[in-house]
Amino acid sequence: MTETEDLILETKRLIIRPFRADDASLLHTYCSNWNVARMTSRIPYPYPDGAAEQWIAMQTSPHPDDEEITFGIEREGALVGSVGLRHPRPGTYELGYWIGEPHWGQGFATEAARRTVAFAFDTLGAARVYAGHYVDNPASGRVLEKCGFRYTCTNTQLSVARGGNVACRRFVIEAQAALQ
Repeated sequence: MTETEDLILETKRLIIRPFRADDASLLHTYCSNWNVARMTSRIPYPYPDGAAEQWIAMQTSPHPDDEEITFGIEREGALVGSVGLRHPRPGTYELGYWIGEPHWGQGFATEAARRTVAFAFDTLGAARVYAGHYVDNPASGRVLEKCGFRYTCTNTQLSVARGGNVACRRFVIEAQAALQ
């Protein structure tokens, strides 16, 4: 495995980069917000003191061979959210993202998701990328549709913040569709 400590993706307005220690304060603020945490599968609520620092310290620099690649989304020098890819099986990735509430409605999730999906296909060689959103988060569904994902089914997914399974709409985009 080659070291790639500087794995940075860029868009017109965003820098998608590894988390840094100085992101901890904003990360804690965003993850402590019920409106953010409840729409994710893995952020606990209430968000524990020190959890942001501990989580950042456990992150390694994103590398294409990793089973999970997590990036901070930066706008004008400040963290606005996170986007990542999990690699559950060959050729397949799962996209996840969240945006801090003060930055909702500005298109950052769509912009970061598009760039991250392109990275999955172009750099990681993905054949398909899956994603989902809780049914009570239609804004996330619009993000996926704008990125070219197509709906596949509705099932449930665990939400740590909510303490149980929540109805979730599932989507997929195939490499061939992304090229069109």
